Amino acid sequence: MADPLTTPVLFLIFRQPEVTKVAFEQIRKAKPKKLYISADGPRSDHPGEDTECEATRAVVASIDWDCEVRTRFLTNNLGLKKAVSSALDWFFDEEDEGIILEYDCVPDASFFAYCQEMLRRYRDDIRVFSITGNNLQSGVRRGSGDYYFSRFTSVWGWATWRRSWSLWRSELEDYDAFVESGVVESIVLDKTAQQFWMSTFEAVYSGVNVTTWAYNLVYAQLKHGSYCIVPNTNLVKNIGFGAAGTNAVDVSHPLAHLQTDELTSYVAPTFFVPDIVADTEMSLKASYSPPRPLARRIASSVFRSLRSLFGG
Repeated sequence: MADPLTTPVLFLIFRQPEVTKVAFEQIRKAKPKKLYISADGPRSDHPGEDTECEATRAVVASIDWDCEVRTRFLTNNLGLKKAVSSALDWFFDEEDEGIILEYDCVPDASFFAYCQEMLRRYRDDIRVFSITGNNLQSGVRRGSGDYYFSRFTSVWGWATWRRSWSLWRSELEDYDAFVESGVVESIVLDKTAQQFWMSTFEAVYSGVNVTTWAYNLVYAQLKHGSYCIVPNTNLVKNIGFGAAGTNAVDVSHPLAHLQTDELTSYVAPTFFVPDIVADTEMSLKASYSPPRPLARRIASSVFRSLRSLFGG
């Protein structure tokens, strides 16, 4: 029998009550002892969204287990970057570590125990920045353990410590030095993947992408030379793909059809080094563009889908 879930959980919600209900059911089954719920407010230029937001908040009102609940329900809409980053500030002002889940991310039941164990195991090891539930290796097992180390964090279900979140900045500090240092070129093997990351960071730095919060998180991890723990099986799927999604809109995208599996053991990898082959494979998935003539029609939705994976 799994240990009780004593690690605090932050659940980020907005609208789409039916989608939220599916993810929240997994939280209910896990029965965390402490649950934080943060909701962005409705957009004033979207008629009817206030009703949808209220319906979504009603989904999470039925806490039927022994649990300390704290809520942060915003009246006005802050937008993705400010709503999420301020929610994480609020959460880590109170907690030293925790699990973060968005309303459209549905975890396998074993996700929570995995995060709790990794948070405990690496609590005092500053080489580890974060823990993710996402695995995009298409069934290929990486390394000798039940998990491996990556230079990148994806946020469809993840966990971290206050010490890591404190390194997040709303702007990409020291960006010119970062480019000159060749960090990206040193950690991914493929030119296309390198160009994807550099163009992504450039868009954030220049202000072209003003909505993202998690590319800033990835940047902080790279800047400080730390790692993310990745399970050797995928533990979280995103069910929010579709026209109502914020970023994940293309229902035909491969990431819309991820499957989850159970992880019940936590054998550490033999070597404490990031898996550069796995990181290159993941980066290539992120940099994928469909062949013409479809590219022009759906390239923007592909970008939004992958931006969603990294939280932007």
